[in-house]
Amino acid sequence: MASFILSAFADEASPTLSGQIAALRRNHISYLEPRSIEGDVASKSDEELTAIRRTLDKAGIRVFSLGSPIGKDKIENDFAPHFEKFLRALRACEILGASRMRMFSFFVEQDSLTRYRDEVMIRLSRMLDEAEKHGIILCHENEAAIYGQNPDEVRDLLTTLPRLHGIFDAANYLMQGPDAVSGLSETLRRLEYVHVKDARKAERVVTAAGEGDADYPAVIKKLDESTDETIVLTVEPHLHIFDAFREIDRHEFRSYRSFDTSDEAFDYAVAAIKRVLTDCGYHEEGYLWKK
Repeated sequence: MASFILSAFADEASPTLSGQIAALRRNHISYLEPRSIEGDVASKSDEELTAIRRTLDKAGIRVFSLGSPIGKDKIENDFAPHFEKFLRALRACEILGASRMRMFSFFVEQDSLTRYRDEVMIRLSRMLDEAEKHGIILCHENEAAIYGQNPDEVRDLLTTLPRLHGIFDAANYLMQGPDAVSGLSETLRRLEYVHVKDARKAERVVTAAGEGDADYPAVIKKLDESTDETIVLTVEPHLHIFDAFREIDRHEFRSYRSFDTSDEAFDYAVAAIKRVLTDCGYHEEGYLWKK
């Protein structure tokens, strides 16, 4: 039987570190997955990262995983510049105390998966070699338009690359067509943690957990049956425009409900997954959700 602990992309509440800490505190969340803090965290200088780490330590907030954009690059592009960005992201992990890094498997036209499959594996293998030297676990997120968009490719990645771990994102599967629970089955081959958001297929909009087509109670049940360990659930609302979304997202933003502020949207998304956990028989003890 699994237990759960919440983390979050708090840049969806505020672009500033102080605003992100405030959002985490009022929602009783102790883990942060930093992606943007007034700019891409993975590319910040040692001095900037050290200052961020000092502030987070003082606030009692830990960095569980770095929400890097590594692997969000066209497979046709020269790999060398992107690998340099990857090395910088590894340094960010070390300074922030993150033993994990979220990453992707390169933008590939979906009718060219077979053509580029070997190149994807070569690039990921090289990154895995380097990450292993630094003691960092690379965690692949299923995402639109990359090699690992669909469950079949996720299975291929996790079976071909035994050092690669998986992040399950129900909404990302749903928005591309696959059933979320079947996608989870493939990611469970080596699941590291979960990104929490939901989606409605017909409307092609992201929703809070439990308000879309993912069947979050079934997801929680399947996770619960998969392990006796603690699983991190990182809330990634995508319910309101935020700075990093403007910078990195390739798709038009459409919300299924109106929120006046980013803080309001963030709090709503956190409350939604807490409601799902409560409905599934979990209760909160400290920062841990358990039965």
